[in-house]
Amino acid sequence: MRREPRPLTARQEAVLAVIRSSLSERGRGPTVREIGARVGLSSTSSVAHQLGRLEARGLIVRTGRDWSTCVLGEERPARRPGLRSRGTGAGVDGYGRRPAS
Repeated sequence: MRREPRPLTARQEAVLAVIRSSLSERGRGPTVREIGARVGLSSTSSVAHQLGRLEARGLIVRTGRDWSTCVLGEERPARRPGLRSRGTGAGVDGYGRRPAS
């Protein structure tokens, strides 16, 4: 059974909207304090947490060390931990096992 990714929270949507508008108006991402001021978060740690969640989903990508270097990305499909691809090197039966000779 495949799970659909969780929808964005209202706060994540607001942070993403601030980033989009900053990129279109100024050509660069907003600072953490600018985001906090526009979405009503006084703690920079709270803003960084929201940015980290968006980055983990692939919606934003940092091109440098600071959050103000972020650009919009595309949401990656949710991965299920522990599953690997059965590529060409996985063995004859697709599970890494070779048939007994």
